[in-house]
This record gives sequence, structure tokens and C-alpha cells, in this order.
Amino acid sequence: MFHRRSSEFEPRISAITDHLGAIRKELGAIGDSAGQSASAGASDAMDQIAKAIQPVLQEIEDRFSAGRRRAVDQVANLGNQALRLGSEAGSQHSFAIIGVALSVGFLIGIAICRR
Repeated sequence: MFHRRSSEFEPRISAITDHLGAIRKELGAIGDSAGQSASAGASDAMDQIAKAIQPVLQEIEDRFSAGRRRAVDQVANLGNQALRLGSEAGSQHSFAIIGVALSVGFLIGIAICRR
């Protein structure tokens, strides 16, 4: 009795299975297409963000470079002043004075660069 009914439904079940398989394939193709579109859109968005941020990052880099150059110039000036003052102080202890002047200039340079 059950055997006869199952054979009556078998063509219908096969047709439903075929339809479900076709739907699955169609949804897979739609998903692949949507994924490719989303990937391309994300890539375009990242390019636009990079183009927008690049000038800002360049300005920040330029400011840091300018600050570093000013700090180096100040250290050089202070070192020169220290050497000049040391040489004016006297010739007896000139090497010691030059060493102290260089050390002071170096320490000031480190303090400025850390800011």
C-alpha cells in the first residue's frame, strides 16, 4: 500500500528536486555577481579614501620634516654658541670647555627632538 503511493509521488518529488537544484544554481549565480559587484565597489571606495587622505598625510609629513629641520638648526646654533663662549672663556682649559659645550648642545638637541 505504501509502495504504490511512493511511486505516485516519485515524479513529483523528482520535479521538485530539479526545480530546487535550478533555484540553487540561480541563487549561486546571483550571489557570485553580487559578491563581485561588492568587491569592485569596496575597491573603488578604498581608492577614493586613499586619494582623499593622501594630501592630509603629506601635510603632516611636511610639518614634521619642517619641525625636525628647525630643531636641528637650533641645536647647531646652540652648539656654535657654546663653542664660541668656550673659546672666549680661556685657553687653559679649552678642551674641557669644548667638551662641556658640546655636551650641553647635545643634551639640548635631544630635549628639542623629543618634543
